[in-house]
Amino acid sequence: MKVHCDIRFTNSTHGSYLSGQLLTGEVQIKLTEPKRFNEITLRIIGYTSVEWSEKRGQGKRRRTVFYSARRDHLSSQKVLFRPQQNGNPADLPAGEHIYQFACELPSSLPTSFEGTYGHCRYTAQVVLDRPWKFNLTHKVGFTVVQPRDLNLQSPSIRIPSRMEDARVFCCGIWRTQPLFVRLTVPCTGYVPGQAIPLTIDLDNRSTRLIEGVNMKLQQEVIYRAESPSPKFRRQVHTVVKHIGDGVEGESTRQYVQRLVVPTVVPTCGDQNLISVAYRLHLTVRVEGCGSDPVLEIPLIIGTTPLIPEQPATVAIPPPTVAADGASAEAGGFNFGNVPEQLPSASGVMRQSTLPPEYLPPPTYEEAMNAAAVVITDDTDTHAIGSTKPYVPLYPSYNFNDIQWPPLPPDARLPQLPLPPKQ
Repeated sequence: MKVHCDIRFTNSTHGSYLSGQLLTGEVQIKLTEPKRFNEITLRIIGYTSVEWSEKRGQGKRRRTVFYSARRDHLSSQKVLFRPQQNGNPADLPAGEHIYQFACELPSSLPTSFEGTYGHCRYTAQVVLDRPWKFNLTHKVGFTVVQPRDLNLQSPSIRIPSRMEDARVFCCGIWRTQPLFVRLTVPCTGYVPGQAIPLTIDLDNRSTRLIEGVNMKLQQEVIYRAESPSPKFRRQVHTVVKHIGDGVEGESTRQYVQRLVVPTVVPTCGDQNLISVAYRLHLTVRVEGCGSDPVLEIPLIIGTTPLIPEQPATVAIPPPTVAADGASAEAGGFNFGNVPEQLPSASGVMRQSTLPPEYLPPPTYEEAMNAAAVVITDDTDTHAIGSTKPYVPLYPSYNFNDIQWPPLPPDARLPQLPLPPKQ
């Protein structure tokens, strides 16, 4: 190959960026001999595309309907090598040529995603326009992640969440005693690499055998098409799963389990053509006929983990000295009682966040079960350079080397016995 081209991102090792950041890089072109070009340009684009097909009708009227949608998010172009003033092609000497570039990524860019029925993709492409010949192209993909700081979400994600179910099983005219199920999590916001602590309480007052308890972290992807008519398609994936042991009839059991969130795309796409959401899914498999109890708790997977709020510390004023020299504390003040009059706001100190260095630095890794895709298309028939398969990279944390603080005690739900339900 007499022409070699390469695109490198200089401020990101793996080409991963947060929306709103500045993307910088350089284009390297190597020529073994002088070449003539009309123009050399760099194009940076980002878009979301959705497409699938469905069968409609019966018999001779059966047909295939194609649903699709496309939305452009980013379009930037820079001329790296300009033609001569008169518009004629210009010669580029042999050797190595380096061109710097930069692009400000809008803060509204959605997160990169590669799915079964669509993708949100960002690419940088060099186009070498040659006179009287096919254009040469070189394309690479990069990842954009819409930041989701859990500390800036609704305060409700800090509140422990609990779901309960009571089930009575029937066989003819006979009815069993109820089965009570409770699922509890300390909060509903997590990041990849963090463990979700689950507490499952089973009070099996029936004689039915509980064969097992399936605990899953599920990912729900919704694709939205706009043509020929608005329509959506849903996919549900099990991200991580654990199966608990069974429970005999007329007995109780408590499971305390941790599900570690693998590297996955953060919750995203509320206003985009592709949206991703997560939930805890619990299924209690009961022997015999009847429906199994199913409990679900929605979760938010973010890019910055929750930092536990520190309790407010009240500065108690020093004891005053009476005229006779006795301390006012001797007048019956008991330590720990609430004073009749709280100190002014200047005496209250609250630390709502911990220093940034307390958090482990995130690493960008391939998503679980992510498949590499080829980002070239029909317009890249004369691609040059090494074309590597593209896989989005998402942030993940390693909490093994630090002691992540627990939630404050007052934020925990009391562990009360399951109430009898009719």
